[in-house]
Amino acid sequence: MNKISYKAPLYEQIEHLLYEKIRTQEYLPGQKIPSERELAEHYKISRTTTKRAINSLVEHGLLVRKLGKGTFVVSGIDQRFNISFDSSRSLTNSMSLKGIIITNKQIKFFTNIDSKFLRQKLALNETEPVYGVQRLKLHCGKPFALENSFVPGKFFPNFYQIDFNNIGLYDYIESMGHFLKAHQTYQQLETLMPVEAKLLQISTNSFVFKSCYSTADQNQDIIEYTESYVIANEGSIRYHVNLSN
Repeated sequence: MNKISYKAPLYEQIEHLLYEKIRTQEYLPGQKIPSERELAEHYKISRTTTKRAINSLVEHGLLVRKLGKGTFVVSGIDQRFNISFDSSRSLTNSMSLKGIIITNKQIKFFTNIDSKFLRQKLALNETEPVYGVQRLKLHCGKPFALENSFVPGKFFPNFYQIDFNNIGLYDYIESMGHFLKAHQTYQQLETLMPVEAKLLQISTNSFVFKSCYSTADQNQDIIEYTESYVIANEGSIRYHVNLSN
């Protein structure tokens, strides 16, 4: 187990240490973690401190208490979505293949975008426009994911005329003659700003899975950059990424 320091409240340090063990899968999904007493003895702290740290991770949906058995890392069987997502499917289609029916709710278009970061992600020069849309993903009317998607305006001139409540982003992209051939992604756990947390109906202290991915077409042009946020206690995500040469 890792050592603790004295730069932050002890319960926050213990929470972070446990979170890191979950993130790196030192504690695997479904695995029982050490008891409050065992953690307290190891770190030479009070059980009250370890209990507070564990309670926080339970509230964030990363741990689950089982009466008479102990505390376990949340697994795919704990009434959470288990999504297999590859480079040829959208999140919506991937979930549909699992029998999970979801709907889209378009929140807004991003207009007048002037972002060096997004232009770099889309391999654009400083004068080329970036278009964007924000959408919620809902299951049984309840939001579980938020997506901010950006595309090169030069490839999609009618982007702002599309109703993304009813038209999938990838369906639209392919209708414009761009077919997904390569996909790069990375994931991390983080919290959201108040506006985004409110859309997902969660607190600003709740963890979400953040996935950032870029997609290239048959001409190796970058045609999309998306930041997706899935509520941590609503889903686990496995990515199968195939990169074309």
